[in-house]
Amino acid sequence: MDTVYYLAWWNLENLLDVENADRPEWRKKKIGKYIIGWNEEILLKKIRNIASAIAEMNNGSGPDIIGVCEVENERLLHLLADNLSITGRKYSFIHFDSNDKRGIDIAFLYDATLFEVPKNLLFTVRLHKRSATRDLLQAEFITNKGQSLIVIGNHWPSRTGGQYETEPFRIMAAETLSYWLYQIAEKRGNDQPVLVMGDFNDEPFSRSITEYALSTPNIRLIKSARKDGNGIYTPYLLNLLWNEMADGKGTYLYRGKWSVLDQIMVNRAVALNKGFTVLSAGIYDHPDLMTPGLNASPKAFGAPSKARRDRKGNIRESYGTFWSKGYSDHLPVVVLLKEN
Repeated sequence: MDTVYYLAWWNLENLLDVENADRPEWRKKKIGKYIIGWNEEILLKKIRNIASAIAEMNNGSGPDIIGVCEVENERLLHLLADNLSITGRKYSFIHFDSNDKRGIDIAFLYDATLFEVPKNLLFTVRLHKRSATRDLLQAEFITNKGQSLIVIGNHWPSRTGGQYETEPFRIMAAETLSYWLYQIAEKRGNDQPVLVMGDFNDEPFSRSITEYALSTPNIRLIKSARKDGNGIYTPYLLNLLWNEMADGKGTYLYRGKWSVLDQIMVNRAVALNKGFTVLSAGIYDHPDLMTPGLNASPKAFGAPSKARRDRKGNIRESYGTFWSKGYSDHLPVVVLLKEN
């Protein structure tokens, strides 16, 4: 029987600890206004909402691996993993605390009965963008059959300040990713399977993605890649989310326009079915995650500090400000991999 793995990625939209949590002063200054009124009750509501949505994935059994970003600390990951017990699985997680001023880190949650994750093979890098940092996080997942899959989570610098003004920072992230891919091939060989997932804050056709991360929808280009003097193929990536743009879909809605900022890519080995085969990939636009109506958008959770209030000072919940039945302002992306 074929073994098929369900992997996902989701930006969890400022999953921050409570207002009075112990955090560095520099972080308090950055997020202080946003978390006003962010108490344990509201935090747990958001975590339960997210856990219920994750649990619905994979036909109601939850993903085998899910990468997430915008999580402040390990306490929140423990809470999320505990709430995912509704799947009947026991999730472990991988996380490195970054120095990002907002505390929006990358992490992986995974079913520890399916994978071994050697702790000495975890790598992270902080990408400095003047007043903030973003991360790349790499982990190796070894299946019960002994097959290795390296997964690299990405959260690239945002477009705040202007798409083109901030583009050099995402190009720097792309160059770092491509360097990692080359190093993996150099140390493990060209047949080492690698999967790349993340919120890239750029689209599949953006320069940072195509020219610097070397991502493409063209399998022929990947097949015809040449080896360099070290015997390493050009580290192209096959972008599995490219076709979603043709259908007018996206993972993030800004001023009425969809963008595919969250993407999944695989290296040459996986693209050529070495170790694993991609069965399908796409945007997880479950109706529960979307606002109702013709102009549906991701059902963001928001924050009490953004909510409108009535004359008595009571919060008036609404989409786009604070909605306690919401989830995130991004949609997840998913991929099915068959182990060969």
